[in-house]
Amino acid sequence: MGIFRHENMELDLTVSSKAKLYKDGMLMFIGDGYKAILSMINNSKDQEPVREKFYKQLTMREKPKFTTKGDDLEALRKEALENFGQKEVKPKRKSNTKNQWDRMTK
Repeated sequence: MGIFRHENMELDLTVSSKAKLYKDGMLMFIGDGYKAILSMINNSKDQEPVREKFYKQLTMREKPKFTTKGDDLEALRKEALENFGQKEVKPKRKSNTKNQWDRMTK
């Protein structure tokens, strides 16, 4: 994507896997590009040019989809507590094989 300069900061996005953010010529951040953009926005006095430049990257980020109803989770928890410690009792099967004593005394 290139290098973007704003105020006393410089954002280097030439390597797609790691973004570098410099402030006053000193390295401030190395890592995810989205986090670097947010850090640049938070540390700049005039944020609008940065927001306009990276508008697509900022809007492309998908918002988390959380549900507000916790009934399903609570129902599962109650069911698990009720069933905890209860084991299904299976009847013992008699084996068809004879033990050694039965085979010897036949």
